[in-house]
Parts: sequence; structure tokens; C-alpha cells
Amino acid sequence: MKRLKRLVMGDVHGRDLWKRHLEKDFSEFYILGDYFDSFDVSFEFQLENFLELCKAARTDSRIKLCLGNHDYHYLKNIFSQEYSGFQSGKLPGIRKALEENMDLIKVLYVTEDRIIISHAGVSTTFMRRMKAHGVHKPEDINTAFLQDRNVLTFSGANIYGDDVTQSPIWIRPVSLIKDHLAGYSQIVGHTERADIGIFTMEKASAGKKTLTLVICDTGDRDLVYWF
Repeated sequence: MKRLKRLVMGDVHGRDLWKRHLEKDFSEFYILGDYFDSFDVSFEFQLENFLELCKAARTDSRIKLCLGNHDYHYLKNIFSQEYSGFQSGKLPGIRKALEENMDLIKVLYVTEDRIIISHAGVSTTFMRRMKAHGVHKPEDINTAFLQDRNVLTFSGANIYGDDVTQSPIWIRPVSLIKDHLAGYSQIVGHTERADIGIFTMEKASAGKKTLTLVICDTGDRDLVYWF
């Protein structure tokens, strides 16, 4: 059986670094969201870049797009939420672009070897809260989001999202490691680092493999994670 060559790129924020990797030999290319809200890239470039990325994903099914918190706050039918960098004057244009392409975007992906790929990660506490929405496994979160977008609403007391109650577009690494979902490794963005970070969440024991958390948000450094 041929081994998959999968790569993951962290938060986009208007940058077109993803284009540099299209010619590489990959089986799947995951991009972890936050397509908008840049402090140094113009709105026009952010928008055009997002539309080009969506066009690429429509023509190449190997490209997988995740939803980020800096995309979520522009969507229709959610409670009022505006995070840092929110472009209030550009809301109509960003919302239109997102809504026309939401069929390409998922909250998360789960690989056959039990790796969750999402913008920020899935905690045990969040999964427990989601049982009321018919969620029994991580993949069900995508369906719950389609039924009610507010299942991803910001929650918890910490203003930076460092709380185990937070959703897969908001939870921070410290809380995720503390409350990781048993049986799954995770690959996330959301929290910028100078390099790709790999952390142990649960050590191997009694036939169980070591579970890891990989953080891929490296800003404009153009680092990607292969697995």
C-alpha cells in the first residue's frame, strides 16, 4: 500500500504562501484556515487570495480547507462576535466570498490513522458538550456545524481562548494538551510560533501509541508539516 504524503499549512491571513507548495508531490494538502484579518496584507489581496485558493480546491480535491476563527466571525447566522483584526467595513465582501465557498470548508478532518486536523483542536470537554447536538465522534462536529453554526461560538472565561470549553476554532494548546481527546493525535494552527512544534499529549502504554499535538502556525515563515 502506497504511503500518503500529506502536508499541512497553518493560518493564511491573506498570504499566498500556499501557492509555493502546489507543485510538490503530495496526496493531501490541508490548510488550517484564518483566510482573512491581516495587519499587513491589503483587503483586496486577502480577498483575491482566498478566491484563488477556493478555485484551486475546486479543481484539485487533494486540497482540504479548514475553518478558522478569523473566518467564522464573518459568517451569517452567528451570535455577534468580532475578534482582533475584524474588518467591519469589509464585512459584506468577505461574507459573500465565504458563503459562496462554504461547501469547500470543514471544521475538521479526521484521517484513517486517527489524526484530527483543525484550526485549533478538539477537547474532551467540547466533545462532551456536543453530545446534545448528536456528536459522538469528532467527524460529527462538521454535521452539527451545518445544522447550527453557533456550536462554535466563543466560550469560557479566558479572552485568548485558553479554556477547555472552547471549540475547534478557538481552544489554545495549553488547554488542549490538558484536556486532549483520548485516542487521537491532533494537528492545529491558531497559535503562532517561530517553528513547527510537536508536543506529547499521552505517552504510549499497553499497546496504545503516543498521542502528539503538532502546531503549524508559523506566520509568514512558510513552514509546512509533512506526515
